[in-house]
Amino acid sequence: MSAAQLSVANYRKGMYLLVEGKNSNGNFFILREGRVELSKQMQFPEENSMSMVVPGDFVGIVPAMAKRSQIESAQALVDSSAIVINRNQFGDLIQNNPQIAIKVIQQFSRRIRFLNDSLARFSSSGPAGKKNEDGADRLFHLGEFYRKTSMNVKAYYVFKRYMECYPDGLNFKEAQAMEVNLNQYSSSGYENTNTPFQRNYKDGGLIFAEGEMGRELYIIKKGSVKICRILDGNETILAILKEGDIFGEMAVIDDKPRSATAVALGDACMMAILKENFAAISETQPQIITNITRTLSERIWFSYKQLSNALIKDPVGRIYNYLAITLEKNNIEQIPGMSYIFSFSAKELMKMASIPADKYKTMFTEIFRRNGLVSQVDEKLVVNDVDEIYKLGIFYKNRQERETANAAAK
Repeated sequence: MSAAQLSVANYRKGMYLLVEGKNSNGNFFILREGRVELSKQMQFPEENSMSMVVPGDFVGIVPAMAKRSQIESAQALVDSSAIVINRNQFGDLIQNNPQIAIKVIQQFSRRIRFLNDSLARFSSSGPAGKKNEDGADRLFHLGEFYRKTSMNVKAYYVFKRYMECYPDGLNFKEAQAMEVNLNQYSSSGYENTNTPFQRNYKDGGLIFAEGEMGRELYIIKKGSVKICRILDGNETILAILKEGDIFGEMAVIDDKPRSATAVALGDACMMAILKENFAAISETQPQIITNITRTLSERIWFSYKQLSNALIKDPVGRIYNYLAITLEKNNIEQIPGMSYIFSFSAKELMKMASIPADKYKTMFTEIFRRNGLVSQVDEKLVVNDVDEIYKLGIFYKNRQERETANAAAK
């Protein structure tokens, strides 16, 4: 794609390139000159370092590629200009400029790490959070969690991976002793590799563990995958991925440990892309990179919605808002009286909405008694009026935003 095929837009100081909440028209920008500031109604202090856009940075690529509403506003701080790119031009753009694909995935990698850490922190210990452990500590503590909860096959895998990833780790001897004690569970296995690029997992199989080093990203060919983290002895579900989704992408971009754990839900089959092959694929198969970008954009968009949901203090509000944003994610129209079956159970909903385990029973009673609006059939949640769920989700979100704004004004 030549530069002549791309248009340039100019913005005077104070003008908005994007406005939070508005539908994307499919365009995103590469800032050419000037400075742009990103902001959201519910901004996190940790995002301040990511709020300033300088020449060469992308603006609005997530909602454009995901075909979603804008997740933030972008305002020119000085007179600025930006190259305008439509999502349909992305494949040609990266084929002629493969370094752009790497830069996009790197940007997405940073965002996903931030979102995963923030979601886990908020669900665990509230806004104050706790200092993040390094990868070795997180991996070892995950093994201890699985051992104490009698998930011995997973525990064996984790301690074995600790020894492989951190031979100089402070807990190496303890991990070694645990691996010897759990050796009887080693034969259960986690994957059956049929080809160099295919991975098969049984229900509950550990695909990778939080804190371990990785060298592959995965595309789900069949089945579902749960992305989760364990904090303070509780599991927080960050996402449930389905066929066609992509995960583990950060392992091919940087050398940092896995930021979450991936577990097969039911029998699942993955296609693996090795780190050393990623750059070549960017040049020879841009359609794969385009699909990865679209899938990751969808994940980032939904994760921001989850993070906003985590700020709703009323646990009932978090539940209904989570149901509403899931309906939006699944492109379910807001039709009065229309029913919908979710892909998760009430218990999984509690984990995804950051409800403490000791509140499950109370929350089950609360959501199931509201005029039959929500029920559960065969371990799947069912809503009988999606329009009402949307309205409840918006009500609780708007109420929290008003309360936050009023508190800030005092």
